[in-house]
Amino acid sequence: MIRHVAGVAEIVEDVNEALKFYCDTLGLSLKERSGDDYAVILVPGVMHLGIWNRGHAAECTLGNRNMADQIPLGLTMEFEVDNVDETRKTVERTGRSVAQKPRLEPWGQKTCRMFSPAGSLLGFAETPWARRIATPLKVEEDSE
Repeated sequence: MIRHVAGVAEIVEDVNEALKFYCDTLGLSLKERSGDDYAVILVPGVMHLGIWNRGHAAECTLGNRNMADQIPLGLTMEFEVDNVDETRKTVERTGRSVAQKPRLEPWGQKTCRMFSPAGSLLGFAETPWARRIATPLKVEEDSE
């Protein structure tokens, strides 16, 4: 079902403030930005580190920016899965519900979201360009 971690994002109130921290303080580079709603930071070894405005996360997940207080601040993780529709069915068979039913995003990714038992926002995705990972990442053993 799960192929790999597709990405991690921090849900924040203010994307500009978060970018100051990640870029100015930590010295990371901005890869792309979608206004005040979303940004992507380049981090070696990480496929995707997003900075996601809380209101936009609420709009994408719950369909309404005014529901931002229902989206937890902090980190969210998205998993690349074999099939989003099947993942949804698997989740729902356990008695859990999804917060965002499967849908095709304008950028070509199919997504579905739910809240974990601890309340974190989790995403599941079918991402055509992320299917290029053919083997699991491995850490080299220290030769010392």
